[in-house]
Amino acid sequence: MRAVTFNLHSNDALMHTIKDDGVAFEHFFKIHFASLCTWCQHKYNFDTDIAKEVVHTAFIKLWKHRSTLSADMPVKAFLHKVIMNTSLDILRHAKVRERFERFVQQRNENPGSTPQENYDTKKLQADIDNAVSELPDQMRTIFELSRYEGLKYAEIARQLNVSVNTVETQMGRALKKLRIKLAGYLTLFFMLMIINKIIP
Repeated sequence: MRAVTFNLHSNDALMHTIKDDGVAFEHFFKIHFASLCTWCQHKYNFDTDIAKEVVHTAFIKLWKHRSTLSADMPVKAFLHKVIMNTSLDILRHAKVRERFERFVQQRNENPGSTPQENYDTKKLQADIDNAVSELPDQMRTIFELSRYEGLKYAEIARQLNVSVNTVETQMGRALKKLRIKLAGYLTLFFMLMIINKIIP
């Protein structure tokens, strides 16, 4: 097996190498993955699994966009930016989920929903179930494993024998289809339930 080396002082050379050489890209991944996971975990107070998933996402995007990135784009700066944006999205969703959970708890402590509210909730659930059932088979399976069973993308990929990139792409398409299908419910309530896994 040939040795792979990087000139860390030349970003142009590094970008050129990982763009055109899968072995070099894999080597770069192995060198930096653990340290980036540690950085992500401590900076955003994530558990190990979430940090790994975030960093995996960053490397997937680096590989996907490697041919269009400028040679003067610092590779690690690109990875840090993707990690930061992904982490902030997770934190924002967590805060929204916490607000919704407090709302549900308050409703449970102070029951008194009107028949109309009960009807609206049941109709929303039925419409969501129908929309999910109409997704293509693989897309629906990935969506259900993620949102209903709480599996991480890497776990879904292993279970279905597909790449993490495939899972990420299919989830994005599923959410887009559901947002279009359920446009009438595009409120904070709906977004909480679909995107933040509120519906069991």
